[in-house]
Amino acid sequence: MPQVKRPVLTLRFKKPSTHRRLKEVSKVIGASMNEVAETVIEQGLDYLAADAERELRETIERLRGWEYTDSEFEKDAIAFAEGEASERDPLRSTMTEFADSAGVGEIFVHPVER
Repeated sequence: MPQVKRPVLTLRFKKPSTHRRLKEVSKVIGASMNEVAETVIEQGLDYLAADAERELRETIERLRGWEYTDSEFEKDAIAFAEGEASERDPLRSTMTEFADSAGVGEIFVHPVER
């Protein structure tokens, strides 16, 4: 029977006390440190996932109940659009005639624009 490769995670403990406690608990309950760690990780992930799921459900419910009630929205949108269209674009470039004895302009002007 071929062996199935299992995923591996190498743990590096920040606190030596956590490693020591894991070792002690595994001895007391008669399970390997890997088994204890995996069980604790699974429980922690289940807890975190349930908490995240609850928060998402609450957010969805709040979004479902939300209604936009600005009676001035259409008028404001039209005023905004008119304001954007009536102003000159400050980033728009324009070609000007100037004395360029060093030929610097030739470097930057595309032949189609001449």
